[in-house]
Amino acid sequence: MGDPQMMTANIVRATTVLVSAYCFGTVANAQTTPYVAATGALTFPKSLETDTGISGELNNGYAFTLAVGTGIGPIRAEIEGSYRRSSVEGASGFGLDLPGTGNASALSAMANAYFDPAFNIGPLQPYVGGGVGISRFRASNVAALGLPFGGPVTSFGPISGDRTGFAWQLMAGVGVALTEKAAFTLGYRYFATPGVTVNDVPQFNSVRINGLKIHAVEAGVRLSF
Repeated sequence: MGDPQMMTANIVRATTVLVSAYCFGTVANAQTTPYVAATGALTFPKSLETDTGISGELNNGYAFTLAVGTGIGPIRAEIEGSYRRSSVEGASGFGLDLPGTGNASALSAMANAYFDPAFNIGPLQPYVGGGVGISRFRASNVAALGLPFGGPVTSFGPISGDRTGFAWQLMAGVGVALTEKAAFTLGYRYFATPGVTVNDVPQFNSVRINGLKIHAVEAGVRLSF
């Protein structure tokens, strides 16, 4: 098996090349439309599952994205940077539901491709898309109080750890033209990161935490040039 980081980098490079080849090669004579886009989102993360029988419940969080891209006909290709963060609400395990502390976040760089169908729904222009890239998933100061481990009530954590690896996402939504060069966007996004193994954890030695899996509702602006 090769180096996971190298494999991930190769996947992203290959995807970027394929997207670029399609957009800039097969439709080379089409008019290009460079743009920048920014979004803010309310996120709804799934629980952080571990291999210990304990799961962390996350509060709704937030996300920001900034992207630069080019549209050619119905296809858009872009590079995006994003940040997501949610706080830990509590922990569940061994029949108990207890308060928790800490947070989980993801800092990501993604290569995306979008398709804008050649029809409108009234003033709305639908879009669908997907992306792959690199994300650093970080769990910071995650802890719970009161979980029993074969004896008196003790505490779990705090633990922290991070890992950089492959991430992917799916997007869908609509755009509304504000001017000839500006559009307001409203959409849905699903985003997933790798997990992380944290060593030197009290009571466990090491803990495997599954990555973030996040649903989001987002709104933003896209400016063309």
